[in-house]
Amino acid sequence: MERKWTEEQRRVIEVEERNLLVSAAAGSGKTAVLVERIIRKITDKSHPIDIDRLLIVTFTNAAAAEMRERIGLALAKALEKQPDNVHLQRQQTLLHNAQITTIHSFCLYVIRNYFHRIEMEPDFRVAEEGELKLLRSDVLDRVLEQYYQEAKPEFLALSETIATGKTDQPLKETILKLFSFAMSYPWVEEWLEECRAPFQVESMEEFEELPMTEALLAYLNNLSAQWARQLEQCVQISLMGDGPQSYAALLQEEQETFEKISACSTFEEYYECVRAVSFGRLPALRKFAGDAAKKERVQKLRNEVKASVKKITEQFFFQSPQKTMEDMGKSRPAADMLIEVTLAFIHAFAEKKREKNMLDFNDFEHYALKILVDEHSHKPSRTAEELRRNYEEIMIDEYQDSNNVQETILRA
Repeated sequence: MERKWTEEQRRVIEVEERNLLVSAAAGSGKTAVLVERIIRKITDKSHPIDIDRLLIVTFTNAAAAEMRERIGLALAKALEKQPDNVHLQRQQTLLHNAQITTIHSFCLYVIRNYFHRIEMEPDFRVAEEGELKLLRSDVLDRVLEQYYQEAKPEFLALSETIATGKTDQPLKETILKLFSFAMSYPWVEEWLEECRAPFQVESMEEFEELPMTEALLAYLNNLSAQWARQLEQCVQISLMGDGPQSYAALLQEEQETFEKISACSTFEEYYECVRAVSFGRLPALRKFAGDAAKKERVQKLRNEVKASVKKITEQFFFQSPQKTMEDMGKSRPAADMLIEVTLAFIHAFAEKKREKNMLDFNDFEHYALKILVDEHSHKPSRTAEELRRNYEEIMIDEYQDSNNVQETILRA
């Protein structure tokens, strides 16, 4: 029996000539919709395309195998109805070599076919995780040993700031964490240089314009709006005939307070408003004859707001924005040195891997990026233009698991 699609699913299956992002809950049929879209692409009566003209990216090898199996089953069903259809028979043959793959496998495909564009030896090997772990540790030890020998005051200050005990393990962990973050961005050195900006601001105007502050403001806008909505819900429940009506006046005041907070437009405004929040004591309801569940619901929602405000205050508003800016300025030498040491590690680690002619998963992405995107102009390379002609459409399953490097590669 043919599956019935919802209106939203049908629109996703049929929409053409545009970028499309599907957001839906787990178990809502996203993969089934994707398979149906693929089948309709290759069986379209007016413009049928070959399955190997689609690049289908999944998150894991297991997911890729499942996707290939699902498409194979769908093709087999279609051939039951049209056993003499030569195009469908061709798709069954092409399916074995179709690009239904993980992003890392696709990157490896690009590197193996275009290694000469980045002057790489063709006989490279893929490193094992255990080997990589030992190599990372060895390279980092050597880099830090060199810095300890040079004994720059800035480095020694950094070491004493982060590695406060008898071991420098916390410093190593910090460098490796920063390395991991950096490798998830397309232009590693550019991103690390941008990390210096928060420590270089000299005025609150500059502080408010930082991408970090803008991202925090977006988060606070959403959160404060949620606080206001929760308190509005408390008011509505309290005003019901069997609700805790004695709560209503105080709750309305608190709701108005949070509506004003949600209208804040700067970090300084949020600091002043959130720090000024004071929750009153709800009136005692000793002879309450209404619905106890409604009273408990109001108390629960309000307590959630109180807990959230307390947490945010501890996270972001424990001191004034001016003091935060001053502290960041004082941390500038340590931040600069941390970035310098991390860059030294990145270069040394890359050099050691080149010596051994081996690649890891980060290399898959960054070498593929180097092949497909010009590192100076950040525009698609000639190779990317060539590859584009191979594909009619790129489809990505589990798109939320992609990082910035992967997205740049697939957009090239």
